[in-house]
Amino acid sequence: MTEDTTPSVEEIKARLKVEVPVEEEEVTKADVKNPDLTEELREFGKQFADTIRTAWNSAERQRLETELRDGMRSFADEVDKAIQEIKKSPAADRVKTEAVHVREKVQSSDVSHKARVGVAQGLQVLSEQLAKLAERFTPAEKPVPGSEEANE
Repeated sequence: MTEDTTPSVEEIKARLKVEVPVEEEEVTKADVKNPDLTEELREFGKQFADTIRTAWNSAERQRLETELRDGMRSFADEVDKAIQEIKKSPAADRVKTEAVHVREKVQSSDVSHKARVGVAQGLQVLSEQLAKLAERFTPAEKPVPGSEEANE
């Protein structure tokens, strides 16, 4: 048995080898009040908010945040360093020049116009299909049969 564990009545009786009378209180329905769910939910909400505040303000969370910030800075510095090295390479100059040529060709050709038209048509079809799907979830109200006769 560990120090943190509270022994049961039976364990204490066994250790002492003495009969210890234990009065057990009988709880009746009359003793139990109807719980106020609103109040219980309010108290639960308060406790939940306090727990979140305590966790947020904890030294462990602050240490983790600092560690994450430092790690992200290191990551960004390494990526920036690699980008700067790549920008200085002759291969980067060639890629940049080729990208400019491709962009000019696309802009001068009919490809960009066709792509725009295709995307617009695709979005239009998707919109129509979503509208049909929405109609399935919210059917139009239909008169209840026999309700007109009841109103006369």
